[in-house]
Amino acid sequence: MNQSNDSLPSLVAALERGETLPAHWYTDPSITEREISQIFRKSWNYIGPLKQLTNVGDYITGYVGGIPAVVIRNETGLTALINVCRHRRHEVMKGCGNAQMMQCGYHAWTYDLTGRLKGAPRTATEPNFRLEDYPLLPLKVDCLGPWVFVNADPNAMPVQTQFGKLLEIVAGSGIDLDTLVLYERTEWESYSNWKTMLENYLECYHCAVAHPGFSAAIDVLPENYNLGVHGWFMSQVGQVRQSALEGKSQVKIYDARGEVAQAQYHLLWPNMTVNINPGFPNLSIDVWIPNGPNGTKGFSEQYFGPGVSETFAQELISFNAQVGHEDDVLTDSVQRGLRAAVPDRGRFLTRAEHLVGHFQKLVASSVAGDETALKSVADGVHDVSQTISVAPTSSAVSESERSAYVELELFRVEPESDLITSFYFRRVDGQALHPWEPGQFLPIRVTIPGQKEAALRTYTLSTSPNSEHYRLSIRRGEGNALVSQFLHANARPGFRLEAATPRGRFVLNANNRIPVLISGGVGITPMIAMAEYLVDEGRRTGKFRPAYFIHGAQNLRVHAFSKHIRDLANEHPGLKVHICYSHPEPNAGDQNPGDSVGLVSIETLKQMLPFGDYDFYLCGPSPFMKSLYDGLTATGVKEERIHYESFGPATVLKPETKAEAAVEPGHLDGPPVRVRFSKSGTTAEWSRDKGTLLEFAESIGLAPKFGCRSGICGTCTTDMKSGAVDYLEEPVAPRGPGQILLCCSIPRSDSAVATANGEGEVVLDL
Repeated sequence: MNQSNDSLPSLVAALERGETLPAHWYTDPSITEREISQIFRKSWNYIGPLKQLTNVGDYITGYVGGIPAVVIRNETGLTALINVCRHRRHEVMKGCGNAQMMQCGYHAWTYDLTGRLKGAPRTATEPNFRLEDYPLLPLKVDCLGPWVFVNADPNAMPVQTQFGKLLEIVAGSGIDLDTLVLYERTEWESYSNWKTMLENYLECYHCAVAHPGFSAAIDVLPENYNLGVHGWFMSQVGQVRQSALEGKSQVKIYDARGEVAQAQYHLLWPNMTVNINPGFPNLSIDVWIPNGPNGTKGFSEQYFGPGVSETFAQELISFNAQVGHEDDVLTDSVQRGLRAAVPDRGRFLTRAEHLVGHFQKLVASSVAGDETALKSVADGVHDVSQTISVAPTSSAVSESERSAYVELELFRVEPESDLITSFYFRRVDGQALHPWEPGQFLPIRVTIPGQKEAALRTYTLSTSPNSEHYRLSIRRGEGNALVSQFLHANARPGFRLEAATPRGRFVLNANNRIPVLISGGVGITPMIAMAEYLVDEGRRTGKFRPAYFIHGAQNLRVHAFSKHIRDLANEHPGLKVHICYSHPEPNAGDQNPGDSVGLVSIETLKQMLPFGDYDFYLCGPSPFMKSLYDGLTATGVKEERIHYESFGPATVLKPETKAEAAVEPGHLDGPPVRVRFSKSGTTAEWSRDKGTLLEFAESIGLAPKFGCRSGICGTCTTDMKSGAVDYLEEPVAPRGPGQILLCCSIPRSDSAVATANGEGEVVLDL
């Protein structure tokens, strides 16, 4: 521990950059000793199933950071004791079973079921010897559902506090823990550091390469395989592949058909893993114990639900053993590389392997003995609602990156209806995509032959956020819809364009209100992204929040994603779908998936929605949105509960309030600013709560031209005759001298632009 880079601040800073712990942390015996004392002797260690401790006298033995432990049921409940005789420190109890007393097999010192010494041969004449002075020493014991844990730290927080949310996630798989039966328990040994093995467990980045059978059974695509950090435990949740359910796997796997459709893999700090595979009710547990710096030993328990066949049990056990062997090959190779210590640090991916980073932060903070830092690491992401997805938060992207364009390549084209086609893009350089929120749009730059300049456009992303690909579902426009017509006619796999980072304020709120997604025509695109996100959220957390999806189209021919939304509803037990066709095709019969005939109206909502706490999301043609907005507000829905996508002045239903954003210091709390619109002859006072200049102009009855509302398209470019502005985010669209973009600027309010009466003034040619 004398290396200069072993200070906790240095280690954490490196981990934040994506650099791993140094190599000697995996090979140095002194590090392993500190891990045993600082981690394993201060953490909850799994001992065994509660069902083995049903009757008085039932006991289980195990180890807590190398300390022998026994948990035994006596007349008052469960008691955990250090399983070391007070005489010559021989282990008192072995294995598991039932006993009327506890007797050491070395010299027959005998203890009752509470740990009190009741007899010790040849001590009757021993001077200054009293039986009551030599009980077995206590440990702390606690239960989480059907599992028993022991902790050597008498001040440890309850196990429920650390891991309680796990039970909710496991319940989402359909597994009833109380019905599971222990099928077998085996011990194992490996030749890799315990951290090497668990870090391998915590990422499925390697699965498609190293685990062909696992990847054939479980969908490991990043957008479908969800990673979650929950403070003291970390989770991976995936779904069974359809090909596995249909028995069409290209490699040998087990029979994955059954009522459990979700795969779950959880690490409970520091060393217990809980695994659920799709199929019939099953669950396995592994416990990973340091065996020196270059070895790990542990045990595995396999559980099955009642009625599971012997065939399924043996196939699944064999499948897990094969995956385990493949992992051992990987981790043994990694351990050899760590022993070489060249390079000293690896580079993990902070987006695809952030569970590894979180685990290493817990290790570093624990070994340093910094309780405050350790609690900070765990508490920072403890709530399940803060589950981290494969993509990082938008705050991780610098402003320069947000404004820069990167090259994308088209790799798939899918018609969604007679009018709408989906185009799938990924980065040419192979890097992960910048993150986005469901509902945001993508600014693109398209070079069209014969045009002097590249065309700037914004299209809504129609897929749930992921790190691999964008999906743009674009309606083929008419008249002068240059870009959409060009893409429909010419974009084929291999076609390239440029894109900035996704943006936009029409996003799905992260609150407990029930989302109601209402769309018309091509307005379905952000709603599909939100619906996919809700399904992904349910898979990831095991908890599906209720939601409504209401869409209006003329008929099936022009209805995009008609089958897809029904498929999503089948995966999400709380998602209710209603489709309205204004002009359904005659004689369509059962091929027509519409639920009603007519337009989506406020009456549609009244009939569908029971009394509840809702957020409404609107996207579609202007008359459609205006009718619904007016209808909702007339029934008492507060304006802040109605969110909508604006495509131009005709879809401005109300001036929106801009969220707080970073501008130059000193310009937030200055005096109000007088804004004079010279062409219209209107003057009004702007203050911070009035939003951007575009929103301010709309609020006083003006109707400036705009397109994207995010500084991309340049439609709102306006000449500024005097004054100064700040930008809430740096615009992408070019602007000439003396020009500003109304949609993302606010008046500067400071002494540099103050007039004689103490107020600033901005004069716009509008």
